[in-house]
Amino acid sequence: MWPDRFPVYVLVLLTLFVAILLDVYPLALEYRIFRPQFVLLVTIYWIYILPQSSSMALLVVLGVLLDVTVGSPLGQHPLMLTVVGYLCLRSYRRVRHFARWQESLWVLLLVACAQLLAYWVQALGGRAMDGFGFLLPAVASACCWPLLAMLFDGLRRHYRIARQV
Repeated sequence: MWPDRFPVYVLVLLTLFVAILLDVYPLALEYRIFRPQFVLLVTIYWIYILPQSSSMALLVVLGVLLDVTVGSPLGQHPLMLTVVGYLCLRSYRRVRHFARWQESLWVLLLVACAQLLAYWVQALGGRAMDGFGFLLPAVASACCWPLLAMLFDGLRRHYRIARQV
């Protein structure tokens, strides 16, 4: 079974690697607040496509890798990814039937939930909360979702990766 699924796992790992690179790519300070949460978007997409192949342990490892790479408090990204992963696994049957704009609204809610968790963890560390500007990456992620989903759907068709039921 492993050799049959090998291209799928390579594609998933490659897209996650590119998402990590996009998350750590340096931007000017005034544009960082508008950066979409690429790792979350890629994770959401692959959980919706391959729900039986997703693993919470892998999400925790990915989250720790992100914490170390970005320099955030240890545990912030694993918490975000596991909560969003759980919500995706609980809702993937419904969301598959949504139109793209409805999916974008669902992604907005998921990323906003993740952002709230991230700022809660940072507030536990002593960071002061300053308004609702921390939700702007959720809006940027929801705007990027249709483009990312179309790009990944094209990749899926090219490599003949079918959705799991």
